[in-house]
Amino acid sequence: MNSWETRPQRIKADETQHDLRRSIDECVFPYIPKARQQRTGLLIDFLNMKGTSSDTDIIDLLMFGENKFGVLLASLPGTVSASLEDLSMVKAALRDQKSSNSSAAALRALDYFFSENFQSEKGVCAFYTFFDQHARQINFASAGHLAMLLYRPSENRIYRLNTEGIPIGKAVITTQGAAGHFNSSLPQIKSEIAEFVQNDLLVLYSEGVLKARNTWGESFGMQRLLQLIRKNGHLQPTPFLVEFQNTLESFTLGEIQEFDSTAIAIKNMLPIINKSESDAVASFRKKFLSIEDEEHLLQIADKYPDARISELMDLLGDRYIDLGHEIIRSYLTTARSCPMIYHKNGKVRPIKKETGEKNLQQRMLQAFPARQLIFKKYEFRGNTGVISKALEYYQDGKYQDSLIEFMKVRKTIAESESVFCFFGNLYLLLNMPIKAKQEFLKALKLNPKSTHAICALAYVALVHEDYDGAISNLSTAVRLDDNLADFYSFLQTLVRAINSSAEWIA
Repeated sequence: MNSWETRPQRIKADETQHDLRRSIDECVFPYIPKARQQRTGLLIDFLNMKGTSSDTDIIDLLMFGENKFGVLLASLPGTVSASLEDLSMVKAALRDQKSSNSSAAALRALDYFFSENFQSEKGVCAFYTFFDQHARQINFASAGHLAMLLYRPSENRIYRLNTEGIPIGKAVITTQGAAGHFNSSLPQIKSEIAEFVQNDLLVLYSEGVLKARNTWGESFGMQRLLQLIRKNGHLQPTPFLVEFQNTLESFTLGEIQEFDSTAIAIKNMLPIINKSESDAVASFRKKFLSIEDEEHLLQIADKYPDARISELMDLLGDRYIDLGHEIIRSYLTTARSCPMIYHKNGKVRPIKKETGEKNLQQRMLQAFPARQLIFKKYEFRGNTGVISKALEYYQDGKYQDSLIEFMKVRKTIAESESVFCFFGNLYLLLNMPIKAKQEFLKALKLNPKSTHAICALAYVALVHEDYDGAISNLSTAVRLDDNLADFYSFLQTLVRAINSSAEWIA
């Protein structure tokens, strides 16, 4: 048996070291036989060179039938990997998402899993890609991970594919809401879909690749990686990774590195169906910039630091205007090593790192077990096209689009506690706590013992710095339900933090 769930010892350093040159004609990825790869026209292989650090890169793959599968690349901090002896637990968390084609939903499932079992200060950076080889499409999402690189030989261009998202396994304060109130980062992970054209090569890689150093202390870096891909991107995955390994070892002179260096290569050998390749390429270019286009955008943004995004688009021309305001904003906020923030006045400014001790509200919003409220699957009767589309947006993390679609049919959906809680959750994810509160109060009218609504109202109270209200709601919830251990634990933490009377939890 070759699967990791039956051989967890595979992750040990002496076994994960992976010398591709010994088996260049064989499929090294343990899940997909070579014959199956050739039949589906999707070739895949991976390289993992272990480092001395306790941090660990993990790779996982899930099969969803003959032509669909998902690939995960995650970097576990040492504090997590030391406890994670059996990687089959990660696989089980992903298996729960078999009914979903959304990469964002898969990462949110892992977020919930890591938060409950292996919470860490750094969090877990992860990238998940779902492949539909029949449709020749990829659905991908990132949780604070490095972007995936797509090399398109027909254009001789490389595209950096990434989405907004933060490391999973912890709740971090990332945004400042209205009236200066901080809001915790609920699982704001988004999916994106791209066409997978014939001969495209996808490369997923860990940070250890870029951090690999030679004798003189130079890092391998992004430019050398891009050069490696341009030179060898026409190859199939296994020979490509042979060159990848040779290049890294030549650069480092074979010295063992501090961090794992991991790469996954996936190549599509079949043409697009149901549309021409030119149409697929045009559709792709409306959503993504090549490395060259991206560098030009950042140069103009640096040259005109006070320019609004609309002004930048006018300066850049039609190629960028076609992308639209939101995509340009996304590139400006995710492409840089120094993140940028887009202000209400339309100007782009560098994000200043927070200094000093976090205030009470920030710490409490971080500690609140909000994922247990948000991580809930919803089904609606009368599954019309509109509802299906709305749920698809919800799974992909596109909550504004989901709300717009749901509002079209809300009057036709029977009112119930779950419907009101769903809309309450949706408003929380959209940073609209007042509207969320209204929905949860409606749920309580139908069911005064709805612990979901009561706990959610406690969270809304925290957002508004109403600590007494949060304590009151949580006290009520834990009296109604003995299975709210995490909320009870948080209640005790909150009471201690504000030096309140122990009478609240009597």
